[in-house]
Amino acid sequence: QYFCLQIDPRKVDISRLESLPQDLLGIIVSKVVDASTDDYINCILSCKELGASADDKRILQKLNLAPLVKKPLLSIQYVPLMKKTLAKNNLDAHYIKGIIRYFLLTNSVTGLHHLGVSANAGKLEVIYLYAIILCRGRVVEGKKYLNKLKWTEDTTLVNNCWKKIKISLHGIRVARKRCYLTSLRHMKPTATFCHLKDMKTTCGRCFYYKQMYKFIFMI
Repeated sequence: QYFCLQIDPRKVDISRLESLPQDLLGIIVSKVVDASTDDYINCILSCKELGASADDKRILQKLNLAPLVKKPLLSIQYVPLMKKTLAKNNLDAHYIKGIIRYFLLTNSVTGLHHLGVSANAGKLEVIYLYAIILCRGRVVEGKKYLNKLKWTEDTTLVNNCWKKIKISLHGIRVARKRCYLTSLRHMKPTATFCHLKDMKTTCGRCFYYKQMYKFIFMI
C-alpha cells in the first residue's frame, strides 16, 4: 500500500530484489559501500536495478575515492563524478578538490574551504594538511588542529598522516611561499637540546616546527 512498483512487462519472472522499491535498494547498496568499494562496484554492475542506485545520495556521500585521493590529478578525468560527490558532501571529494584548488590552481580561499570541510568532519590526514597550511599565518589555529591528532600521546597517527599526504601531493608542485618561511622562523625552538635535523624525535618545543619544516622542504 505504500509503494507503487514499476515492473517491466517484458519480464515474465521478477526476482524479489527487482521488486524492491528504489529507495530500499539505495539503503542496501549504501551498506555495501561501507564494507568494500570492490563489492560496491560488483554490486551495481550485477543488475540494472542496483546500478540505478549509484546516484543515491547516501552512496555518493560515502563513496570511497581512494584512487583519486592518492592521485588527485586524475580527478580531472572524472569531472561528473567529482561534481556529484561534492554535491553530496563526500569528504574524499572535498579533500581532492581542496588539493587541486590550493596547490594546482593557487586558489587558496576555495582550496582551504574544501580542506576545512573534510578536516572538520574528522578525516585524519586532511586535519594534518589543513593544520600545516594554517600554520602559514594562523599558527595558533593550526596548532589546535594538529593537537586533534593527539601527538603528545603517540606520534604514530601523525606519522601515518604525513605519509599519506606525501602520496597525495606527489607530482604536485608545493611552492615555498614566504609566509611559510616566516612562520617556520617564528616556530623555531630556542632550546639547544632540540636536535632540529632529527625529524623522528620531537618534543613539545620542536614538534610544530619539525612538521612545518617537513612540509616546506621534504614534501
